[in-house]
Amino acid sequence: MPITTRAKEKLMFVSAVALAFAWIGGHPLSVQEPAEWSRLLDASAYTLSQAIDKGLREAGEGVPFHAELERDKGTVVFSIDVAQGSRTCNVVLDAKSGTVLEKELEDEDHAAEVGACRIGLKAAIDAAVDKNPGRPVEAELVLVQGRPAIRVKVLDGGKLASVDIDAAMGEAAAAQPGPAPAEPAYTDVFRVEAEEWTSTGANPYFILEPGWFLVLEGKDGDKDARLTITVLDETRRIAGVETRVVEEREEAGGRLVEISRNYFAMSRRTGSVYYFGEDVDIYKDGTVVKHEGAWLAGENGARFGLIMPGTPLLGARYYQEIAPGVAMDRAEIVGLAETLETPAGSFEGVLKIRESTPLERGTEHKYHAWGVGLVREEDLKLTRYGRAGG
Repeated sequence: MPITTRAKEKLMFVSAVALAFAWIGGHPLSVQEPAEWSRLLDASAYTLSQAIDKGLREAGEGVPFHAELERDKGTVVFSIDVAQGSRTCNVVLDAKSGTVLEKELEDEDHAAEVGACRIGLKAAIDAAVDKNPGRPVEAELVLVQGRPAIRVKVLDGGKLASVDIDAAMGEAAAAQPGPAPAEPAYTDVFRVEAEEWTSTGANPYFILEPGWFLVLEGKDGDKDARLTITVLDETRRIAGVETRVVEEREEAGGRLVEISRNYFAMSRRTGSVYYFGEDVDIYKDGTVVKHEGAWLAGENGARFGLIMPGTPLLGARYYQEIAPGVAMDRAEIVGLAETLETPAGSFEGVLKIRESTPLERGTEHKYHAWGVGLVREEDLKLTRYGRAGG
């Protein structure tokens, strides 16, 4: 179950750029073998530059800062990210037909970093191919030794090369043959002393106090959906640690879909909240049919993960669940000061987290408000929250 208004003084431009680049530099890189890249290219009717043009036309305006050829749910697609002032438009195109499969606006502000560049993705691609001939498969804005650069991946003769173009000067650095640089690692080892653990407390973005509840509502496909999260007055000892039980009830179309009992504990020293596993009941027509995704720390090689740091840092990456082959959810903090409107109210200083798992493709975003907790999960938004009986 990955679940106050801050001061409004604006940071100086340099600080804003540094923070933004810290995130861009940590953007997940695709991990593809050259043979897979070759198959994707052969299945595509467009070049990366042509896809960027089409993505920008679909977005309507802005500055592209990331473009990638990939396979999504069996379909070969181009994913284009376009900065539009305080927002980002993500356009997903079918690589064969050019059909728009998805277009989504996100509250991600990349105006500072794209404004610091003097060369765009397409020009960087041309410069990279001049330096290292081949077929480009990805281009993205990154930070290299403190300077903005556009990293272009080029496939040539079964080998993948990564070429960095100085985004401020438009100059190409030396090509780096072989596999592209590895993405920044996700932390999976957390040091917590035995005397630090507590099963009750309030992280600014994650509350573990009995009676606290959140209700989020929206759509699951064409069905009305509801997620109810309740901190129970129950504990359970797992791997030698007393954990708090948090129940999640998921409903779709007025029917119960899933109930999970999640187990968390907090560090008194840091305020970080850790995840020790979950028991899962999945329902069909009112009957439990399976327990997919259940795991407990200390069993079958599973270990506790970090669900919410006590001090969130932009760009931080960490595993939330560490249950090999069962649950390996991981998180990256991509926003610290989002503004979000929900039926339960307007929230500022919202924490935005991008979640993924190495067990399958795709990502999702979750938003956590100071003093409240989870306020948005994909299409579900907070409608009610508080303390039971309060």
